[in-house]
Amino acid sequence: MRFSSVFAALPAVLLTAVPAHAVDFSALLKQAFGSSDAKDLGGPIFVLIGLFTLLFFWGARRIGRKRQRRMIENYDSDIKDYSTRLRRGKS
Repeated sequence: MRFSSVFAALPAVLLTAVPAHAVDFSALLKQAFGSSDAKDLGGPIFVLIGLFTLLFFWGARRIGRKRQRRMIENYDSDIKDYSTRLRRGKS
């Protein structure tokens, strides 16, 4: 299984394993960030949004580079086949 599939399925598995009424968000926020007040959570939430944005664009860039490399390799192989056919006189 690919890492991205596991990464996408993990939140669904965790949310189905824990009943919704048993989650105490204020305690989780206090444990993670030290406070559950909205005014104190602006910085950490901003950092998390920035981190997710960075990870998204990094992944998109990796996918784009792989796709571009594949397209260049396919084009090179097509040109090589075509030039071989031209040299042999089978255009």
